[in-house]
Amino acid sequence: MSLRKLSTCLSLAATCAALALATPVAAQEDAAPPEPETPAAYVEHALDLLQRFHMNREQVDWDAMRDAVTVLSAHAQTPRDTHSALRAAVVAMGDNHGYLYVPRPRQQASGQPGKEAAAPPMPEGEALDGDIGYLMLPRLTTVGGNEKVGTQYRELLVQTLEGLDSSARCGWVIDLRKNGGGNMWPMLNGLDPLLGDGPFGFFVGIEGRAAWVRTQDAIASQGGGEVDSGEPQYALANATAPVAVLFGPRTASTGEMVAVAFAGRESSRSFGARSANYTTAVRPFELSDGAVLGVTSSKVAYRDGTLIEGPLVPDEMVEGDALEAALEWLQGQCAVSGASEK
Repeated sequence: MSLRKLSTCLSLAATCAALALATPVAAQEDAAPPEPETPAAYVEHALDLLQRFHMNREQVDWDAMRDAVTVLSAHAQTPRDTHSALRAAVVAMGDNHGYLYVPRPRQQASGQPGKEAAAPPMPEGEALDGDIGYLMLPRLTTVGGNEKVGTQYRELLVQTLEGLDSSARCGWVIDLRKNGGGNMWPMLNGLDPLLGDGPFGFFVGIEGRAAWVRTQDAIASQGGGEVDSGEPQYALANATAPVAVLFGPRTASTGEMVAVAFAGRESSRSFGARSANYTTAVRPFELSDGAVLGVTSSKVAYRDGTLIEGPLVPDEMVEGDALEAALEWLQGQCAVSGASEK
């Protein structure tokens, strides 16, 4: 890794920052944030995380990488002064999904969003004509002290599904077209009854694969036996009704993971356009100054084990309104099954 090449990566750092919250992993992994440290030790710790967990770690000349980052951060007086060099290192790892996220000072001090922060977007739903339940799932940010938002998101999603259940005899629409990422687990756990039988997908890394399954407590990733352990956390009368999934170019990261979870489910079909192509998994690690390093750790596979390379492609490409196409398909399925007459 040459200094020139790494320095060039600084021009892409804004891209990494823009995706700082687009991670499908709920919590920090098993590398606890160190105590306050010198800039050199801070950089060393961050590079250790990249070398240990990144899915492309075997493709990197780590001596050259460390030398280049050391030069770029040579004049740093505080850990914060090293952020540009570390963002360059993240980009140089060769994926489009890793990040270094730095919370705003007020948010960092309180562990909660600042007063000026807008209320986070939440799931919305409505009953559509033809006995169809419609759900719009926005992005979900839980990095930087927002874990309670994830709980709120899941609970509201459950309440919305339960409220629409009696109006969804002909099926469901899951709209992910504005879902730009965040934390996938509150979304999958909120949608639990609609997902069918697990596993719902896989993370695939150098060390093996982990299935998305129902564990004893919740839907989560689990290595080893990959056994779905039980029934959904709650029941819906129309849990097995057809599901139409909408996604497109603004569907990224976690939004893509939710679409993957429905692919292969019986009576499910997707509509729209190619997704944003952030179909990898990111592990977040909190650093000693409160910044969060997102390390791209694995690729993603469908239920049948097929590895995903590139953006998701819907079952039905739609140039116009994907919702209209989805409703037409659901109504056709309903007519065949006779569900609307029940």
